[in-house]
Amino acid sequence: VNQFCLSHGVRSMAQKKMKTDSTTSSDGNKKNGGRTATLWSKVCRKPVLMPSIFGCFAVIIWVFMMFDWPELYRRVEPYQVSYDGRITFNLTNSHLPETEAEIVQIVSNANKSGRKIRVLASGHSWSEIAQTQDIMISLGKYQGEVSFDPKNMEYTVKAGTKLVDLNDLLDKQKLAMINLGSVTGQTISGAISTATHGTGHDLTNMAALVTKLKLVSGTGEVITVDSSDERFKAIQVCIGMCGVLTEVTLRVEAAYHLSELRSGHTLNECISDIDTLTKGERVKYWVDFHNNFCNVFNTSKTDRPPEGFVCRMVSNIIYYLFAVVTRITFLVPTLTGCLMNLVSLTLSIPTHRVAKSYEILSDFFRLPIHQESEVVVELKDTAELIKTIRDVVINGNFPVNYITEVRFVKGDNAWLSPHYGKDTVFCAITLTIYAPEETSSAYFDAVYKATRKFNGRVHWGKYFTSGPTEIRSLFPRFDDFAEVRLKLDPNGIFMNDALKKAFGF
Repeated sequence: VNQFCLSHGVRSMAQKKMKTDSTTSSDGNKKNGGRTATLWSKVCRKPVLMPSIFGCFAVIIWVFMMFDWPELYRRVEPYQVSYDGRITFNLTNSHLPETEAEIVQIVSNANKSGRKIRVLASGHSWSEIAQTQDIMISLGKYQGEVSFDPKNMEYTVKAGTKLVDLNDLLDKQKLAMINLGSVTGQTISGAISTATHGTGHDLTNMAALVTKLKLVSGTGEVITVDSSDERFKAIQVCIGMCGVLTEVTLRVEAAYHLSELRSGHTLNECISDIDTLTKGERVKYWVDFHNNFCNVFNTSKTDRPPEGFVCRMVSNIIYYLFAVVTRITFLVPTLTGCLMNLVSLTLSIPTHRVAKSYEILSDFFRLPIHQESEVVVELKDTAELIKTIRDVVINGNFPVNYITEVRFVKGDNAWLSPHYGKDTVFCAITLTIYAPEETSSAYFDAVYKATRKFNGRVHWGKYFTSGPTEIRSLFPRFDDFAEVRLKLDPNGIFMNDALKKAFGF
């Protein structure tokens, strides 16, 4: 292992970085980078330490790999706590309907008795939008294919279908999603209702792939809307405020493979050459602010067959290593810079893999519990936004022990979409940290305060504190959405405290 590090220039990289950091205080790295590089350089010189460190990681990684993690996403029963364990759901009055008629009955009864309803999807959210102390509906038993229209390449599924199952259903028919986010545990209804997205200048979020929706409104009426209906733009991204979605029809395409090239750069390079580096079909950045590192993923379609078992195993090991590092730094935050350097050095080794589209696009299910937020700005502000967040991390000494992900999304016309603006390309920067709640909240709030000058929008399924005044100013069709919502749910049975606080309805 020691020889491997030396042959790949780990020692020289650390020494070079140490010299660079001592002369680049303007980048905010002088405080932590030099100390981290020095420590890593010393570690690499010790023939005993390197095998010991990697040996410990190898044992822990082996244990993690014994579990079949995707099966956790196929759970039918509702979760009692959210993904990060911060939000507890009251399941005393929970329902698991198996038919649309059952959903209509539940909504009608709640409307008559003046009770509230929220739909709990997979619990993969960092906001309290699904929280309720009253009636909870889970669509865990309302899943599966409804129909496929080969002429228009439109695929209809029940709204409770998990993305991991949707990918399997499509793959069996040699079909695939046009784009996906990083997580496959979400339900299709939850993904589109919060405008979940992947990356690509010419690729929209998942809600914009929808061509038709079927839902049960607040009065118990079953409604079907498509793009010819003005209400469609309100329901596409409605965070469950317009009704209970029962069927979703999406545009799909023939199954395809993706080729992913990953390369390591300094963060300064990625900022200065951002126009060149992001010209690919599907490009994203993984940023480590502590070590001024940026991993560039350049993914595109290919006719090549998927790579073999060994290549997939190497990719898996990298992710498991990352998971172990975040768990250690949660307990010992002072090790964040040093161990994130280990992750960055591992990721800096150029790699290439080929796989089915959904295996490349959604590869994040192995990561541990964490807190997440997101800032969405126009593409032209990307470089300055990255610099601003870097200053917050370094100057605030926040132990950001996850990569910060930078992705790009084509605009759409859904009224509450964070990417509203059909002729615009947006940059979505995902803020991720694994730390106690007070630390993560302080980090997110500090970033929001520093980035208000960019008029950034938020991701509805992640941590946000925006109120009605701010949201109204950022979403031009806010009042139009409010009007449609009121007609579909006149008694407000789908509202909860978090939504009232955010939207003022």
